[in-house]
Amino acid sequence: MTIRHRALWGRGHLLVIVGSEGHVLRSEDRGQRWRRMQTPVRQDLSALAGAGPALIAAGQSGTLVSSIDEGQRWSDVSCGAEADLRGVALRDDGEAIAVGLGGTVLRSRDHGRTWEAGPRLDDLCLEAAAMDAEGRFLALALEGELATLQGATWARHKVPGRSPRALCARGGIVAVGDGDGHVHTSRDGGASWESRSTGSGRSIQALWLGSAGRMIAAGDSGFLAVSDDEGRTWARPSMKSDQQRYAVWSDDQASIWCVGTGPAFRSIDGGKTFAKVPVQAGDAPLEGPWEKVPLRGKFRGLWVEGSGRVVLVGDGGSAAWTRDGGQTWERSAEEGAGSLIAVWGRGEEILAVGEGVAQIRSRDGGHRWIDVTGTPGGSSVHGQGAGRAFAVLDGRVCRLSADGYRWIALETPPEPRLGAVWAGPEQLAVAVGRGGAIVRTADDGATWEAVESGSTRDLSAIWGRGDELFAVGGMTLSDVLRSRDGGATWEVLAQVSGSLRSVWGDEAGTLWACGLDGVLLRSTDGGWTWRGEASGAWSTLFEVRGSGAEMWALGENLLLRRRHDDAHLPGGAAESAVRGA
Repeated sequence: MTIRHRALWGRGHLLVIVGSEGHVLRSEDRGQRWRRMQTPVRQDLSALAGAGPALIAAGQSGTLVSSIDEGQRWSDVSCGAEADLRGVALRDDGEAIAVGLGGTVLRSRDHGRTWEAGPRLDDLCLEAAAMDAEGRFLALALEGELATLQGATWARHKVPGRSPRALCARGGIVAVGDGDGHVHTSRDGGASWESRSTGSGRSIQALWLGSAGRMIAAGDSGFLAVSDDEGRTWARPSMKSDQQRYAVWSDDQASIWCVGTGPAFRSIDGGKTFAKVPVQAGDAPLEGPWEKVPLRGKFRGLWVEGSGRVVLVGDGGSAAWTRDGGQTWERSAEEGAGSLIAVWGRGEEILAVGEGVAQIRSRDGGHRWIDVTGTPGGSSVHGQGAGRAFAVLDGRVCRLSADGYRWIALETPPEPRLGAVWAGPEQLAVAVGRGGAIVRTADDGATWEAVESGSTRDLSAIWGRGDELFAVGGMTLSDVLRSRDGGATWEVLAQVSGSLRSVWGDEAGTLWACGLDGVLLRSTDGGWTWRGEASGAWSTLFEVRGSGAEMWALGENLLLRRRHDDAHLPGGAAESAVRGA
């Protein structure tokens, strides 16, 4: 995966980079060593601003994340905007703006913790934000306008050149870089301009304005230029790269950083020469309470029962199980079972469903399997008590026959395709699916009723304990739903960034959820708010399950274990949910 570093901020020895798929990199030693921080979002981040210990990053689809500890922990503070945000600026007193496409302007007065709509700028494509010497916010439009926020209104000025995208301000100077490699400077807030060419003819994506007249420009096809006389003349150091450059930063001394697609480049001689620096998101290991458990094979389904007992199922009808917490594994494979997707067990009884021509069952803990007749396309299985189990096969709820050899399709309301089922105590069962669909039975599947969920998102997982149930699902944004009456009524507790695929709870009342792009979340307040945990994965996490003193998460070629210990909260944890209405 190619990582795009889109914005860069620094102060003293501290450097922070944000970029594609929610990546945040942080260095405390001037870029010698980098650590990837866990964030609660997977949308591209394209702008970054800081003041004191507070940082704000903005990006795709209205994404906003903030930190109050110099980028160590990040919170999802999105306010419902849907437009891509391209610029952000933050003042020392905590006031901030974020700007983006369609004239979108957002304002915050508490260092980015909460946001409200600000005065729009027509339908302009706002590409950047900055602050002038008097602390007024600036916004740059691709259409060639510079706007200055004065109270609740904007004062607007034309900018020379074509398609300006880069903006910076320092002292009494405002500088803009355009699509033809020109830099335009103004000393009167945009009323008049002086224009100079960098000699490249390439679009400028980033500008840095330092002390003593230094200016740095970077952009398309690896372009970078340095000026020491406020942009009147430019030098073009060689970087030996034609990859896109998106951000530049300097410590006002000899150090200059330039980042974009691929490696970063650094100069330690004031821009005369640049060297390639391998700043990649995977270079530094993540720290946190989750550990990788060595395992071979591709598995999709996970079940945990009792301390140390784990069952996995996956491709080629394969199964693996351990009774000692992963120190030793036993394996088997059922020919013709195809790709197994989900597994549930009780004692030595194990049921697995998937994409093959037959679903399978074991009565001896996984050593021997028998076919269970049923439609291919199994996505979920869950039971309660001996011989009582439900599955979702090809989008329909099925119940295990009394003899255990057949899955019997049940008559449910004509809802959209279902994806997951949970079997509750006594005769209760609940299934969830597309478009917020929820169906429920209180007589062990004989009759079903459709239930209003309050969500329109595709629900992909359900879990419960007694009468309290939780369901999750969505694409770029997922809903977290709760029922306290056995699934009869539901409320949307929270919305979290990312696509959740699994939810589970442990004996201590903690909730867990995971999904696409390595999203792994934890809630300790009943599902109202969630913390992102460092999973070390950027591919899909299929399921999270737990029992006793351990939690387990299964992903693509990855099995993670977390021993419960509240003293080991992850250093990269971040609040990642907004309370539902």
